[in-house]
Amino acid sequence: MRLFTIVLLSLILLSGCGPTRQSNQQVQADPEENVRGLMRSGNYSAAAEEYLSLATKDKQNSAVYRLKAAAAYVEAGQYAEANKILSETDIPENDPIQKLRMRILSARLQLEFGQPGNALNSLKEISALEIPQSLKTTYHDIYARAYLAHGDYLKAASERLRLAKLLSTPNEITQNNRSLWNIFEAIPKSELDDLRINAPEELSSWFALASIYQGYRYQPVKLKNAIDGWIQRYPGHPAYSAIAPKLISQSSALTQRPTNIGLLLPLAGKYKKSSTAIRDGFLAAWYLDKQEKSEVKIYDANSLNIREIYQQAVTDGVDYIVGPLEKEAVNQLADYGELPVQVLALNRQDLKSEQAVNKKLIQFGLSPEDEAIQIAEIAMSDGHRLALVVTPNIPWGDRIASAFKQRWIEMGGAILEHSYFESSAKDFGSPIKELLNIDSSEQRGKALRNKLNIKINTVTRRREDADFIFTAAIPGDARQLFPQFRFHRASDLPVYSTSHIFTGIVDKAKDTDLNGVKFIDMPWILDTSRQLSIIQDTLNRNWSQEKSQYRRLYALGIDAYRLIPEIGRLSAEKNIHLNGETGDLSIDSNNIVKRKLRSAQFVDGKPKLLN
Repeated sequence: MRLFTIVLLSLILLSGCGPTRQSNQQVQADPEENVRGLMRSGNYSAAAEEYLSLATKDKQNSAVYRLKAAAAYVEAGQYAEANKILSETDIPENDPIQKLRMRILSARLQLEFGQPGNALNSLKEISALEIPQSLKTTYHDIYARAYLAHGDYLKAASERLRLAKLLSTPNEITQNNRSLWNIFEAIPKSELDDLRINAPEELSSWFALASIYQGYRYQPVKLKNAIDGWIQRYPGHPAYSAIAPKLISQSSALTQRPTNIGLLLPLAGKYKKSSTAIRDGFLAAWYLDKQEKSEVKIYDANSLNIREIYQQAVTDGVDYIVGPLEKEAVNQLADYGELPVQVLALNRQDLKSEQAVNKKLIQFGLSPEDEAIQIAEIAMSDGHRLALVVTPNIPWGDRIASAFKQRWIEMGGAILEHSYFESSAKDFGSPIKELLNIDSSEQRGKALRNKLNIKINTVTRRREDADFIFTAAIPGDARQLFPQFRFHRASDLPVYSTSHIFTGIVDKAKDTDLNGVKFIDMPWILDTSRQLSIIQDTLNRNWSQEKSQYRRLYALGIDAYRLIPEIGRLSAEKNIHLNGETGDLSIDSNNIVKRKLRSAQFVDGKPKLLN
């Protein structure tokens, strides 16, 4: 962008392309002296207004001043104003230079309006031979940016090489080399080798560097050694001083492991057992880590003292913090301002629409809403479109139902009915009758008997328009809920649920009634290869986690530790994931860790992994 600022200003400031001077014996005052000062100071909007004023005063050179005004508005980011000026400006037929200037500026505007194809078409109408030297840098720079925006990486890079031959100052050359490297960084890894085969020879050195960087980006020592070899192969390469040192520095920053980790958990009160499971999982992962270990300091932190404990950890020299666990404590850190030390929170804040993302706060939790969204996507992928929803009449149930319904409707599905049940209630028949419209069928039969005043037998019928049922229920409720589906002749309707339906401990006798239900859960719970791993064996022997109701929180602690050196990589590349114990982990643009879980189905009272 800095380079483009330079070349864009050439549209405005180059000598020899200004308005015609009146021939007087006395030296005339420069009418553009003040406006040039505004441009140099960065006051582009005011400069544009001054150029428009000059256009009004000097009719002979009106078109020249109007083009300069448009260019100033572009520099100010006021593209609509610039476009309006161009549309209302007529260039004399005998002024081909200004016509070229106008066409190039129009291409720049089309690029800003998200129309790189149109920008390319405008530029292709210009013959490179007719472009004067004063406009060539601008021409090739816009061409390069348009090709990149259009996804044509080879042509974008070739334009940068052409531009390099026109530049003279060290700053311009350095900026162009960085822009050229940005093209190679934008090339998807899957396309790099194919493009390399078809690339001109003059780009081979850049492709070699890109291949090295993509191969060793998260291995700083190997990256440095590979780049040293590349430098010997291409001595004096323009990327040697401007690009290579920065790549090595970035790699070290992305994979840097902290020296001192602070683990902030509420180790007393109602969250004590949950925190203990997280702590034990975290320490088990730390103990089995073969890399150089960080020091771990554990703090008792809750929503009442979180700011004080956070500051204490910073004072103690902690350079990475994991926790807190309580949502309210995460909210407080989110509102803390600029956090001096990176935080991997074990819950999510209450997001406010206007709230900016705190770059030092990564949010990682076992979100039930994410599970509901994934279930909606699975059900849609399975070919369903018409949903019935039944959830507990509590805030947790409402959150899950809301997330499911929003995603389902976004994908084009429909919600036919949503009924609620009371958790731990004795009567689960009523909400199921309501869900299946059986209560309406019974009422119609009763009304008919009353109207005819005779004793007749009626057959109640359930609705036939639904594809499947989505439910969120804890195991005790689910075991009573599902027999009602079969009793009311809905056993042919597929049922989908979140991980909450399974305790995490296989119990064939109790879970037989859940046969056929599809649900999702973390690899730690469902994947038998994970259950035979060294870390599960360690936790089973020392803490009997395989029998604990907090099994998933042990996995949360393990992944919290393993995420720390991976956060830079996951934040930088949005199409990759970490194969974690709680799921396939990725980080979105809001610094939230997203989990993709495994699919399973109850068969003979036991979960059977489907993928």
